[in-house]
Amino acid sequence: MRKFSTVISVSMLFAAQAFAADWYAKETRWAGHDPDIIRYEDGYALATTDNHMLMQFSEDALNWKNGEQAMPKFSQWLYKYAPNMIDIWAPDIHYIGGEYRMYYCGSEMGIRSSGMGFMASKEIDPTKPGYGWTDMGEVIHTVKSDSYNAIDAAVLKDLDGKVWMAFGSWGTGIHILELDETTGKVKDGAKMINIANRGGSGIEGASLIEHNGYYYLFTAWDNCCKKGADLENNSYKTTVGRSKSITSGYVDRSGKALLNGGGTILLSRYGRYYGPAGGEAFQDVNRQRFVNHYYDKNDKGNSYIQVRDIVYSDDNWPELGQPFLGRYLSAEAEHGILTHVDISSSSKASNGEFCAYINYDDSKIRLPMIIPQAGDYLIRYRYDNNWTEDGANGSSHFVNINGKKQEIELPLTGAWSEFPEKSVVYIPTKLKRGSNFVEVTKGKHYAELDRLDFLRIIRDTIPANGFDNGIRVRLTDKDEFAIKDGGYAIFENVITDSIVGPGVLVQVKNGAGGTLNIRKDGKKGDVISKCELPSAGDASKWIDVRCSNMPELKGVQDFYLTAEGLGGETLLGNIKFDKGVDTTRTTIRHMDGRTSFETLRQSITFDRGNSLVRLASEEKWTLFDANGVAVKHGYGREFRMSGLPHGAYFVHSAGQMLPIRY
Repeated sequence: MRKFSTVISVSMLFAAQAFAADWYAKETRWAGHDPDIIRYEDGYALATTDNHMLMQFSEDALNWKNGEQAMPKFSQWLYKYAPNMIDIWAPDIHYIGGEYRMYYCGSEMGIRSSGMGFMASKEIDPTKPGYGWTDMGEVIHTVKSDSYNAIDAAVLKDLDGKVWMAFGSWGTGIHILELDETTGKVKDGAKMINIANRGGSGIEGASLIEHNGYYYLFTAWDNCCKKGADLENNSYKTTVGRSKSITSGYVDRSGKALLNGGGTILLSRYGRYYGPAGGEAFQDVNRQRFVNHYYDKNDKGNSYIQVRDIVYSDDNWPELGQPFLGRYLSAEAEHGILTHVDISSSSKASNGEFCAYINYDDSKIRLPMIIPQAGDYLIRYRYDNNWTEDGANGSSHFVNINGKKQEIELPLTGAWSEFPEKSVVYIPTKLKRGSNFVEVTKGKHYAELDRLDFLRIIRDTIPANGFDNGIRVRLTDKDEFAIKDGGYAIFENVITDSIVGPGVLVQVKNGAGGTLNIRKDGKKGDVISKCELPSAGDASKWIDVRCSNMPELKGVQDFYLTAEGLGGETLLGNIKFDKGVDTTRTTIRHMDGRTSFETLRQSITFDRGNSLVRLASEEKWTLFDANGVAVKHGYGREFRMSGLPHGAYFVHSAGQMLPIRY
């Protein structure tokens, strides 16, 4: 352990505070119970309980809007098994068998009169042809006398290509059946297998996901659905176990079998957040996430959804990160895994809540975080304190980052629960790509903790695959970043003061024309660098494309990479920064060579409307494509671009160069 003094440059301090006010979170609540989310190219689709399977959509998993009900009239077959059912419960959406399938159940509270079926749609995006749900009927049912309950489907295709459905509630717990991928129904000859059992105690809400060769079974334990005057009896919680086999052998982190009541608790009541459970794990573009509901004590126990990252330890055990409040590289202290710490409220705190009474030897705040880009960071640590027992000038916390513990000195701020802007220190650190864990414990005297922000110290490179999230983007099986026309990627919390210069180059592979823009602070924000992409590119070879220089930037900015006019999916490597070139030079540099052109004055013009290039005088000229390959040449004062593929080109004449977009 080392003692750490938070001393950084004035410019870094300025950078870190430049947009601090925008970082303060305010919860965006969206009502829902038993939520399930599926990611698709343009965003997220959400379905919940008790609303005729109302489809809900979001671009960012934070700001939702209602679509249409998938089942406006309940399928009549359900009443055969659940004649007194009120609504549809616990939807589970997957893309399997060349279509989107939403499994659902109809049941009666407290008994096993239940039926499970599924609906199908060719598309999940309601704006595309093929969207529309058709009920495919029964998958399985139970009656009162059965020892298990046909509710809460959890469907997953395993690593061998087989499709399985886990389900169950109370009784003998969670069972699993193999499904026929073609029909979506139970496979002929499939045997039902018990995979988790608490001996009659509450267990339900199964969810399955695979990671690094393990299958993870998330379940909800104990009593749900208590609200209003009965809220204190709500004991719902989220647990997990894992196995190398999808059908057997699930154990918790201590090694106890889930068939014998085992299960590692991941979420349980904290602060005003009662019963955080009833959730589903799902795959996002660059991480796995978990959506759950909770019952808000401050709102009569009504239920709302939370979307969290699944953060895996080095030995492949999952923990659940922050509820997403609008920023990826931020952590609210009150949403950490808390030991002997209280949650307090203040209008001056981010999200109106903070951690107080971190006063005991066993007090701990554990913050699991997904960090998509490895490298150097500053952690902006927002705290406050007002006095010490011995009149010292401050207090301290111990902060352990991925196993490296340091004491952080916290000068007095002069207030409790107020968090003035000066209530900040900065912790330089290195973070890993993927899972990171931060633990805060008591040091000297006392201090309250509000929030941590993780700021990227960028010098000369941002790896494109280090993006936080986006639309029409993905990671390939080679971990390469791919983007389509109309897509964008977010890179939060870039400290611009540390960037080496205004020059920008983007590594491109498989180019298909179009424009990339680097914008600040939003997908429609100001363009700070523009890149014209080659109209055709080698799918096996990276090239560096020179972009326009950035203006002078200061402080912390969010960068958005947006794509316009792309002729197909384009792969991007690193976004690189250097001293740049003056505005009269255009460069395309290949990884194995360089083609460079200079101009001292502009005497070549392009008439886009007439596809006509004009020169100042009769000269020899050469037309290059964006890869630096000569595609046309001649002599004269003008020539037309007619007959050439649309894209980016460069005209070279008399030692001068003009980039054009045809």
